[in-house]
Amino acid sequence: MRGIDSNIIIYALNSDLPEHEPCKELFERIADGKEIAGIPSIVFMESYHALVYKFKFLSSEVKHRLSAILDSENVIIYTISTSTILFAFEIASQYKIGGRDSLIAASLLENNVKEIYSHDADFDKINEITRVDPINKFSS
Repeated sequence: MRGIDSNIIIYALNSDLPEHEPCKELFERIADGKEIAGIPSIVFMESYHALVYKFKFLSSEVKHRLSAILDSENVIIYTISTSTILFAFEIASQYKIGGRDSLIAASLLENNVKEIYSHDADFDKINEITRVDPINKFSS
């Protein structure tokens, strides 16, 4: 199982972006049960925010699409606890990365997920996580 970063959801749901196709293909693999994904809860809010406020999607449409991912039997949602936040502080400090990425990493590591689908090279700084970029993995 791999985690999924916000940018992958954003690319998968926004067909105007050049990264759309390989990310959409990843979610098709998940929907078909070929992969199971673990997604920290913050990823959904980060994706919602970008799609609605940066890309100007209708909030009702974004809610509908994100809810479909939330409801997938092949997606496990990880909640954020106080221990996750404290762990994220340590990751942020040790690897000099931002708070949201640290929180995503902490949530995955607490759940024994050591790989993440992401287009964000900041995850490469974290020794305990291996980043898999679906843009490269699934591109034709």
